[in-house]
Parts: sequence; C-alpha cells; structure tokens
Amino acid sequence: MNFLLKLAGVGLLVTGLLLAIRPDFFGKFSTSLNAYQMIEKRVKWGVLIGMGGFMIVYTNWVSWNLLASALLLSITLGIILARLIGFALDGFFTKQSYWLLIEIVALVIFWLLYWKQRN
Repeated sequence: MNFLLKLAGVGLLVTGLLLAIRPDFFGKFSTSLNAYQMIEKRVKWGVLIGMGGFMIVYTNWVSWNLLASALLLSITLGIILARLIGFALDGFFTKQSYWLLIEIVALVIFWLLYWKQRN
C-alpha cells in the first residue's frame, strides 16, 4: 500500500509540474491572458505538486493532527514552487511578490505547527 501511495505521489508531482509549466496543455485559453494572469493559472497546479510531494514523503498515517499540518505544509510549498515557476517563465510582478510573501509566512506558520506537533 505504501508503494502505491508513493507511486501515485510521483504521478501527481510530475503532472503538477508539467501543468505548472504548460497550463494550456489541455486546450488554449479562450481569451488572451497577460503575464500576471498566466502566473495565476500556473499557481492552481501547485496543489497537485504539494499533494504529490506529501504522498511521497509522509509516512506517519496515525496522527490526524500531524497529517493535517503536514498536508497544509506540503500544499503551501507546492503553491510556492508553482508561483516561482511562473516568475521564471512569465516575469516578476510586485503584486505577485506580495502573494509569494504571504505564502512564505503561511509556510513558516505551518512548519512551526508541524514541528510543534511532531515533538
């Protein structure tokens, strides 16, 4: 069972990364999007990246508190990674950097919560 979870995690991680790089993979967007909107389209695939990373790394399936904090931590990390992919491919925007800063603060909070529950 653990092997199947890790295999599914690899599939989710790779799919999330590919869709974050090419968000128009399933079809062209109906309207022309500016670079800011393209980053926002990429960010939603960060959830798949985070879920895949969570399924690959996480092994303690007993504690629900620890599981929830690890899931929030990994999804936030996936969203940050997708936003950084958007920065690299679409350019840097000040408003996007504010969102990145908010996500980093949330990541630190979720990491502290995970660390406190683990100890």
